[in-house]
Amino acid sequence: MKSNKILLAVLVVLVAVALYFFMNNKTGTLGGRSGVLSDFAFEDTTNIDQIFISDPSGEQVTLIKGDKNWLVNGKHKARPESITVLMKTFNRIAVKSPVEKAAMENVIKEMSTQAIKVEIYESGKKQPSKVYYVGGPTQNHHGTYMLLEEDGEKSSEPFVTYIPGFYGFLSTRFYANELQWRDATVFSYTPSEIKSIEVNFPEKMEESFIIQKNEELVNLFDYQSTEPNKKVDEKLVSDYLTFYQKIYYENVATEMKKEKQDSIKASTPYFTIKVTDVFGNLNQLKGYKIPNKDSLAYYDGNVYPYDLDRMYGYLNDELLIFIQYRSFDALLLPKSYFLKK
Repeated sequence: MKSNKILLAVLVVLVAVALYFFMNNKTGTLGGRSGVLSDFAFEDTTNIDQIFISDPSGEQVTLIKGDKNWLVNGKHKARPESITVLMKTFNRIAVKSPVEKAAMENVIKEMSTQAIKVEIYESGKKQPSKVYYVGGPTQNHHGTYMLLEEDGEKSSEPFVTYIPGFYGFLSTRFYANELQWRDATVFSYTPSEIKSIEVNFPEKMEESFIIQKNEELVNLFDYQSTEPNKKVDEKLVSDYLTFYQKIYYENVATEMKKEKQDSIKASTPYFTIKVTDVFGNLNQLKGYKIPNKDSLAYYDGNVYPYDLDRMYGYLNDELLIFIQYRSFDALLLPKSYFLKK
């Protein structure tokens, strides 16, 4: 009988301890320590409608959820894949461990000057639901130092965070450069959305052309001609319009010095493409060949002065980018391609 009472007492204590930790975890603290916040994750990310990111260099970006797309600083469509990565991060982020006592002072000191600040807003509220202070990676790069703020209260301690099943650190997901957040789409048109296409090759203008579409009628004009070319294969021209549906650039030339950018823009482009949609909106891209280092590169025993994989692109006279030949080869067909054989 006495042993049963002892066993019952032990069970009561274990249940009390379990309930204590359960309640403390529900309130977003770790181990019940006052002022320590560790509930980084969002159970439901569908209500997140604004994200503000700033880094120690002074760069900052605001991502706002629109009716159809997320917008970068209210101006440009954001990269859908990057937004998806953020939402998965917000949903799955977890605490891997507390920061070791021996490292705590250095981690806090470094985060005070080097942390990326991420404010996450929900349901149109003016105050962020959570604020992350994102530090650097742990020594093994399998965790990221982060500190949490909720309802204006900042945690007294940072933690090592991670995403279960992902081996790497998380700080690279929170970048504040506006250009890197912009959607990489150059052209995205169905044939019915296109009014005209003008393709110019400045070094070979005789191969330049203009395609104009009027309802079901599609005409191709020679450069500076006012009369449609009667020798073209109409099917080839119609098929060409379908090539403009999903064309993307590789990345933005964010690291390039201004002097070099200005030099590229002032040079003669390899091609210029102008697309006007049925609403009268113009979308323009200029492409420039990239010289190989020392003007020499050897492929299969041959010497090539220019990069065979990539070009510079200048989108709508505002954004210098890198583009790949394989994405644009189908658009850079010469006028002679469309002529009947």
